[in-house]
Amino acid sequence: MMRFRSSFWLNGLVAALGVAALAACGFAGNEDQVRVTVIEDGETRINPIGTRLNFASSTMRAAMAKGLVGLDAEGRVVPALAARWIVSDDGLSYIFRLYDAKWDDGRQITAERVARLLRERFRELRKSRLQYDVSVVDEVVSMTGRVIEIKLDAPHPNFLQLLAQPELGLFRAGHGAGPMRLLSEDNGIKLSLFDEPSQEEDDEEEEDDRWVSLRSDPAAVAISRYRAGAVQVVLNGKYHHLPLVDAGDISSGDLRLDPVAGLFGLRFIRANGFWAVPGNREILAMAINRPALLTSFPGVSAWQSRLKIIPEALDVEGINAYPDWAGMTMQDRIAFARDHVSRWKATEGPVVPLAIALPDAAGADILFKRIQSDLRRVGLDARKVALNQRADVQLLDEIAPYDSAQWFLKQFTCFKTTVCLNDADSRINEADAATNLQIKARLYAEVEQLLVDHYNFIPIAVPIRWSIARPGQRGFAVNPRGWHPLNNLVGIPIS
Repeated sequence: MMRFRSSFWLNGLVAALGVAALAACGFAGNEDQVRVTVIEDGETRINPIGTRLNFASSTMRAAMAKGLVGLDAEGRVVPALAARWIVSDDGLSYIFRLYDAKWDDGRQITAERVARLLRERFRELRKSRLQYDVSVVDEVVSMTGRVIEIKLDAPHPNFLQLLAQPELGLFRAGHGAGPMRLLSEDNGIKLSLFDEPSQEEDDEEEEDDRWVSLRSDPAAVAISRYRAGAVQVVLNGKYHHLPLVDAGDISSGDLRLDPVAGLFGLRFIRANGFWAVPGNREILAMAINRPALLTSFPGVSAWQSRLKIIPEALDVEGINAYPDWAGMTMQDRIAFARDHVSRWKATEGPVVPLAIALPDAAGADILFKRIQSDLRRVGLDARKVALNQRADVQLLDEIAPYDSAQWFLKQFTCFKTTVCLNDADSRINEADAATNLQIKARLYAEVEQLLVDHYNFIPIAVPIRWSIARPGQRGFAVNPRGWHPLNNLVGIPIS
């Protein structure tokens, strides 16, 4: 097994441990008062307003601004502003009946205002990660004081999961409707129970002392804070942070892996020379020894490899989108790839190393070294470049917000990358417009076959998303959405 440690990252962890130890002084455990740190590689500022939210900002928005529906601790869709709903048989109409509730400034929540806010939000999200999804919305109308209807252009079987995304939590002039409210912004974000404003004051009512403190930090700082007892929960860990978990000596019982679905692999964003030919990009897919690569990461024993784009659970019966070489042994794949590269070089000359854009992190170095070693075994080479540098491929590491083939395929359209297939894009548009769900599913499956043969994406594995929380942490559960609501951690229901 390859073991790789970055002295820069580990030295940072050691330094952070000292800082966190000081921060932990005087902290006593209390299940009604939970401190949470979200790992962020880039901007650590927490701001729940806007459309391009980092994970910490999404977490805060979901805590303060309910949507029609939300997600519980196990990733299931649950009522939020809407008490209940019905869906038409053709899947084109969703009718929601709202709870009798108020915004945090005491104003009544009405269907008219919610419908107006949703229309505005759907327009705003046309420039976000959900841009393809919200385009299916045709109209939002208020029917009575507490009933609204959302009409779709075409069926979207996972529309409720879409509505549960944190971006669709609603603010009215900066005011949300809970389940939590902002208590303070000293030393991070502090959120407590949302109490609907009442016209009558009850002096005898006891103040609820449940609260969650939320902050965002680089991975080394987040892990060290947990080690020192300064936080009880760490969220949003990814594959490239795993060596820090190992170096931080985090208990295996505290490391929680979410069984998420999504995409983890190399997406071509530029294809010149050797890499301009789909049959040559296939060599990269064949050369990667996925089991060896995945077992190179410490602390993860069940990381699942992947050879296709769409998860098997969403496959259409009778359509096999696995590559033709899927049944070959690794030894046979290497021999085939080496012979192919040899013949290419004999007629076309040397092959320029593949430029792979990856984060500056110890786990990314492990990934790169493995891929480079596999390519060298077949007569090719690779070089690692920074995320902002010119590259041939970039690592795509995204979890699916809902269970649909549509989301997976739309990550490889000509809007996303210049290494694309116009035929696949046309077929996706045809599938989007289809009203028959069986026809829609079959069209998406045919698109996957086209893209698998095109090799503009090289699947490697399912994504890794991990958290750190001690066994028995209230309101915390691993789940397929990789989502952990703050309100559940202190026993506050969403509705």
